[in-house]
Parts: sequence; structure tokens; C-alpha cells
Amino acid sequence: MLRQYLVPLIVPLAPLATLHAQGPVQFTVSDDVASCLKVRVRPESSAPDLVCLAPGTQVEAVGIAPYWRQIRLQDGSTGWAAKKFLEIVAAPSVAPTTDDREDAWLEVHVVDVGQGDGIWIHTFDDNIPGNGRYEGYNIIIDGGPRDTRYPMLRYLMDKAHTRAVIDALIITHPHVDHYPAAWGILDSFEVKEFYDSGYPKTGPTWKNFLARVAKETHGGQPIVQHIGREAFGIPDWGSELQVRFLYAYTGRQEGFGTEDQTWENNASIVFRIDYGSQSILFMGDAEGKKRSGSADAAQYAERFLLDSLESGALSATVLKVAHHGSETSSTLPFIAAVNPRYVVVSSGRKKYGPRFLPDRSTLQRYCDHNDSTRIYRTDQDDATEHRTEKTDADGDHIVISTNGKETRIQAYSAGNPITPTACVP
Repeated sequence: MLRQYLVPLIVPLAPLATLHAQGPVQFTVSDDVASCLKVRVRPESSAPDLVCLAPGTQVEAVGIAPYWRQIRLQDGSTGWAAKKFLEIVAAPSVAPTTDDREDAWLEVHVVDVGQGDGIWIHTFDDNIPGNGRYEGYNIIIDGGPRDTRYPMLRYLMDKAHTRAVIDALIITHPHVDHYPAAWGILDSFEVKEFYDSGYPKTGPTWKNFLARVAKETHGGQPIVQHIGREAFGIPDWGSELQVRFLYAYTGRQEGFGTEDQTWENNASIVFRIDYGSQSILFMGDAEGKKRSGSADAAQYAERFLLDSLESGALSATVLKVAHHGSETSSTLPFIAAVNPRYVVVSSGRKKYGPRFLPDRSTLQRYCDHNDSTRIYRTDQDDATEHRTEKTDADGDHIVISTNGKETRIQAYSAGNPITPTACVP
């Protein structure tokens, strides 16, 4: 395991954003609120109320947090209101700049869901809706396994509110450690768009999930479904980002595995976000070899990516490693092509035969490639804490923040901030 220590929070998360000197931004309370809009002392649905504003009330925005706007009240005090129910009245008199902002932090939260994947991406919000840049979008990748603790949903609800908007839900592939808990996200939020690899999964569980997706609406409009890579297009998550889907289910099994399990992993959606000079590569469970095979040569999805993409297309500042760090991922040619500065592993304490994931041998390959690589894990200290599959979602979250010029990562062990000190698997 990584040699790590409990330390003060020396790598801060992206701060709450305040408005630049660009003139006030005016909003009005939407008619969509049931009776009035609650203004709270903090940007949390559990925070105490300050006042409740009637529809049509005009307010001035002075700050922003994910899902919330800080507004100035008539008596000069400030509070927080759900931004979903605030409609812009007048933008600043000075047009928003297209220059990059030093404080414009993109956040990627890799949530500890136990054995599985659950990721929340939040783009920076400049408090000026509709200008196409820094719009505060929210994207979910997977959601984790079905779990009565609901770790992914709880994590989101701590920062959001019921019926808040998820701009995109991406299910990388239909394995049960990736999608079942996303049902709770559909029930608690309004999801605008859905991405599915198109893998022909059979069985009632996945079929029922897709039926639930089809019933989803946002603002009275049906959810937009992107089924299969050809339907993905190029998502618009703000002009400050470049988002590129690199791979998904190819429609054939030959060359992508000899068993259903492997074939399904190799149907995973793989995509990359570029923000300025920084980039993040999300691999789902895409594989590169058989467990018993050599890491010297790439197979399966990794082979496809290496063969089909131009030079540099896989290079990334941060890699969300594939398949929970299994030995079936991360071949040497792939590692060389990505050349990550940071490696993030989403895993838990579910036992697969004699082993838990990640495999030490897999992480060792990253350290051998570059011993300055930093590895972050959502199973941090789970083994020494004697966690089990029922207790492993214990707050080992990883928060990646980048402003397009630098990347900061804050990791946690059981909710306490930690910092890796060496690349030691």
C-alpha cells in the first residue's frame, strides 16, 4: 500500500467562487418553486433557513458553489439559494472575457463507493448562465453498486438538493459494480442526458435500469439518450473544455475477449477531458490483456486505442486507471502512451478468488515507468483497518482540481486528508 500520513489540508479544494469586478448579476426567483425559495446560511440543503423568497423576487448574485448561488438580500446580508430556481435577469454590463481565469477550477470527485466506480465532475461556474463558458455543469460517471449505504447519492446530496440538475449521466458499461446505484441518482435528480456504450447486455436488471432511464425528464422534456459511440457526438460542457470520446463498444467480440466478462469490460466508454495544458483520462474497465498474459504487449481495448489514435491522444496528466487496477489493465505500451503524473484507482474490499483489487503488480508498472508518479486509491487503508465489502465505503474520496494550468489532488482516508509521499504500490 502507499506510504502515507495524516497531514493538515495542505492541498486545498477549489474555493467557492466570487464574482470578478464586472458589475452585479441580477436574478429573479423562478415560478417553478412550490411556494417560495429558501435562502440558507450555507450552500447545503440541511443548513438553517434565513428567509423564503416569493416567486418574482429580484436578487443580486455575489458568489457561487456547486448547485447554489450566494445572493444579497434587501437588508444587505447574504445567503445561499438553489441556483436551479434563479433565472437571470440582467448580465453584467461588461461582456464576459474568453480569457482563462486563474480561479476557474474544474473538480473531479472520485467517490469511495466501495468496490466499484462513482465519479462526479463539476465544471467552474462564473455565475453568468448562458454565455457558454464556465457554466457549472455536473456530469456523473457510473454510480457504484447497489448498496444500502448509498455512498454516491449521499456524497452528492451533501452538496446538492433534491431535483438538482445532472447534465449528463455516463454509464461506462453495465457491470453491477458500476451502474445499479445510479438508479438513486435518477430518482433524486433531474438528468438531462444519458450515455450508454451500447453493449447488448441481457437480463432483467439492466433492462429495468434502461426502462427507468427512458422515463426520466428534465424541465418537462424527455432525457436525451446517446446509445452507442456513433450517437455520442461532441458534448458541450463549456467552451473552456475539450471533451473527446475515444472508445466504446465496437459491436464485435473478435479481438476484445474470449469470455462475456472480458468482452463486457472491453465495451467500456473511454473519454478524455482537456482543460488548458491539463488532461484527465477516464478508462472505465477497459482492459489490455489476460490476467496471465504478459504486460509487454497490449490487447483488447488498449490495443485498439494505441492503434486507432494519433500520437499524444492518450497522454494525460491524470489517469483514472482501468478495471480497479486489475492485472488485466495497464500494459507497458499503454502506460508509456499515457505517461500520467497522477494515477487514481477506484476499488474496495471485494475478494476475487485469492485477491483484492488493485493488483500490486499493476501499480508497480506505473512506479517502474516513473517513480515520481503519485497513486491515489479509494481503498486507502482499508486492509489495515480490516474493512470488508460491507464496510469499505468509508470516505476514502479523491478530489482532483485543475484550473487548466496546474492540477491539485486531495485524498482522504476515512474522511481525513492524507498526502502520498512516494510511488509505492
